[in-house]
Amino acid sequence: MKKRQAGLTLIELLIGLVVMAVLLSIAVPSFQTLRQQYTVRSAGMAIYADLQLARSEAIKRNKDITVCFSGSGTANWSFQINDLVDSTDCTAGINETIETSNSQDYPKVTLTASYSPPQLTFKPRRNTLTSGNVTLSNGSQAMEVKTWNNGITRTCSDDDLMGVPAC
Repeated sequence: MKKRQAGLTLIELLIGLVVMAVLLSIAVPSFQTLRQQYTVRSAGMAIYADLQLARSEAIKRNKDITVCFSGSGTANWSFQINDLVDSTDCTAGINETIETSNSQDYPKVTLTASYSPPQLTFKPRRNTLTSGNVTLSNGSQAMEVKTWNNGITRTCSDDDLMGVPAC
């Protein structure tokens, strides 16, 4: 009797590799989209958390705390949360820098602040915040961090970002 060997033939192995390559070529673009969405969402959540920090510092210190944006509308942006000498002027003296963040952690993400001048001042009392938004975008996805004059800050997106409510 002839003993039968177990295993795969070369043809079966090649067919398996071709099927796997086709499946990977379909899956990789969706992973790249997911990564881009994650980058925009994480940048938006970081800014949201920093705005909440600025709000709580203003209440805790019982003084104005200002978020100063620079490079708005570009992919080379930054912002600082400052205790300023004059809370209406980011170029005036700084008593203390509480937090700073920049675009290096979020490549290809553009930040656009709608505030004019590009600053947002948190006061220790409610109903004194400037209404506006900070938009973060990478070209295909966008997320907004909105502020209202009653002191509320929230995030939203029209691009179906996971975990972010619609605007």
